[in-house]
Amino acid sequence: MKITVKNNYLVFPVNTLAADKRLIFKIGDKTVYALNIKIDYFNPDFYSYIDVSRFIGQTLSVSSDPRIKLDFRVSDKIDIDNLYSEPMRPQVHFTAKNGWINDPNGLIFADGIYHMFYQFNPAENKWGNMHWGHAASADLIHWTEEKTAMFPDDRGAMFSGCAAADEKNLLGKNSDGKKSYLLFYTCTSPFSQYLSYSTDDFKNIKMYSNKPVVPQITDGNRDPKVVFCQELSCYIMALYLEGETYCILKSDDLVNWNELQKIDIPGDNECPDIFPIESENGKRKWILTGAHGKYLVGNFDSGGFEPEQDVISHNFGDSAYAAQTFSNCPDGRIIQISWDRWNIPAGKFCGQMGFPAELSLDFFKGVYYLVSNPVKEIETIYNSFEFYKNIDVSLNNDFQINLSDKPYIFKIKDFGGSGKAEIVIFGRKIKFDFDNNEMKIGKNRAPIFLTNKNDDLTIIVDRLSFEIFSDGGKIYFTCLDENTVCDYNLPYFIVKSEKDIRIKSIEIHSLNSVWR
Repeated sequence: MKITVKNNYLVFPVNTLAADKRLIFKIGDKTVYALNIKIDYFNPDFYSYIDVSRFIGQTLSVSSDPRIKLDFRVSDKIDIDNLYSEPMRPQVHFTAKNGWINDPNGLIFADGIYHMFYQFNPAENKWGNMHWGHAASADLIHWTEEKTAMFPDDRGAMFSGCAAADEKNLLGKNSDGKKSYLLFYTCTSPFSQYLSYSTDDFKNIKMYSNKPVVPQITDGNRDPKVVFCQELSCYIMALYLEGETYCILKSDDLVNWNELQKIDIPGDNECPDIFPIESENGKRKWILTGAHGKYLVGNFDSGGFEPEQDVISHNFGDSAYAAQTFSNCPDGRIIQISWDRWNIPAGKFCGQMGFPAELSLDFFKGVYYLVSNPVKEIETIYNSFEFYKNIDVSLNNDFQINLSDKPYIFKIKDFGGSGKAEIVIFGRKIKFDFDNNEMKIGKNRAPIFLTNKNDDLTIIVDRLSFEIFSDGGKIYFTCLDENTVCDYNLPYFIVKSEKDIRIKSIEIHSLNSVWR
C-alpha cells in the first residue's frame, strides 16, 4: 500500500505472542526503514507508535513480510489514556511513554538542558529494533520525551554509545559561536562505531559519514564512550571488545582513531564509561567502569590507563546496569544514570532509568572508593516531611509509622549493630545481617559496608523499585523485581531488630510525581 505521510505516528495493534512480521517502508525502490513487529488485529495487547515524522510530505510504500493486509491509524502524538497515571507507572523514575527502553546513551548537558538518549524499541514492550530514544530535562528530575533520535538502517540496529561537545570545532560544524554536539554509537552490520552530529541541540541529527570511524575489531565490539584526556592532550574512546576485555583508543580529530591499549575489567562486560574525577584528597584520578558497576581507579601519567588498585564493585543487585555519566556537566559535577532491568508487567512500557546520582571519590585507608548519592535536585519534589531521632528498637519494640501511597526517600543515620534486623516498606522487606555484613531483598544481596566509615542509609522507594545508598554511597543497591512492587494495602514503614539498636535519626520525605 502507498501512503502520503501527514502525521507523526502510524499506530499498529500488536500482540507480543503473535508471529513476527517485518514492516518495510520504501520510497521508490529504496528501503528507508524496516522493523520487526508482531501485528495482531484480532487480539492486540499493545499499540505500537511508529515515528514517521521525518517522512512528512513524502509518499511511502508500506508492506509486510510475510504479507498481511495492513491497517493502522495515524496520530500526531502518543495519545495513551491516563498516560503516566497507569497503576504500574513509576512516579519519580524516567520511563518511555510506550515501548521498551534499556541502556542510557549519549548523556550530555547542552545549552542549559540535560539530554538523555536510550536504547528504544517502539514496536513492542520487549527488546529488539534498537533505536535511540531521546528525553530532555532542565533539572534532571522532570523529563520530556522528545521525538525518536536515530533509527535502524542499512548499517544495522543503533546500539549504545555516547555524546560529546565539539569544543574545538574539529569537525567544522560549529557556527556563530554555537557548538555542535557529536554522537558516537555502534551499528551492528557489522559491529562498528559511527559518528553523527547535531548543530541545533539535537532537534536534527545528521550522519557524519556512511563509513565507520572505528571499523570492526571483534565480532561484538560496541558501546563507545568518548572524552577528552588532558594528560594525553587528545580524545580517548573506551570500547567493549569481548569477554572481560575493553580497549582504549585515541584521536586528535574525533574521526581517526588508533588503539592505545587493551584492558580487562575483571568480572564485567559491555557498556564502558571513563571519566576523570577529583578525590577528596585533591588527587585527580580516572575511573573506568563496566556495565555491572565494577570499576578501576587509575591515571594516564605514563601514556596509557594504569590501574592503581584492584577492581571494586559499586553496583549491587540484579537491576542497575549500563550506568553512564553526563558529558559537559556544569560546575564540574559528575552525574550518573543507570538502566534498571526487569520485564515490568505493565503492557504499554518496559524499563525504567535509575534515579540520577552525583558521584564523588573517597579515599580511605589507602583505597579510592567511588561514591554516589541522589542528586540534590531531588529536594525540588519533596512533599511531606517527618523527622524522628534517638529511636530504640528491640525484639519486642518495633518502630512503625504510617505512609501514604506515594514515592518516598528515607534518610537513616547510624543504622547498625549486631544480629539481624529488617526494614519493611509497603510490605516489602530489606533484611540486614550485621554480623555477616549483608543486606538482601528477595534473592538480591549486597554488603552493608565496604569501609564501615559511614553507617547511614538512604532509600528511594518508587512504585516498583528500591534504591539503597549505603556506606555513605560507596554501595549502590538497586532492586526492581517482584519483591519490590509496593503493596499500598500495607502503608507502613517498620524497623524490626532481634537485638537492641539505637538509630540516631530517620528523616522521611514523600515525593511528588515528576509527571504532574
